[in-house]
Amino acid sequence: MVATIIAKDGQQDDLKAALQGLVPVAKTEAGYIQYDLHQSIERPTQFVFYEIWENERLLDEHNNTDFMKTFGETAGKWIDSVQIDKFALVS
Repeated sequence: MVATIIAKDGQQDDLKAALQGLVPVAKTEAGYIQYDLHQSIERPTQFVFYEIWENERLLDEHNNTDFMKTFGETAGKWIDSVQIDKFALVS
């Protein structure tokens, strides 16, 4: 899964700190394989999570955890847009 998150102008530092806080928690969850946060060099308001989970059910569980809900309530004011794309491994 790739999650692209765009910060509102001037809010990227606050959003970045909140996003970074998700990483160590997610890496302790059942089904976690990979959970990496990236920030665009050209567009510093753009962040991308690259995530791999054992299966769709465990990804859904991750997305419905209390810490993800709290993140949404806290960081929502800094986010301009979010796009979620799911991929299947082909090679």
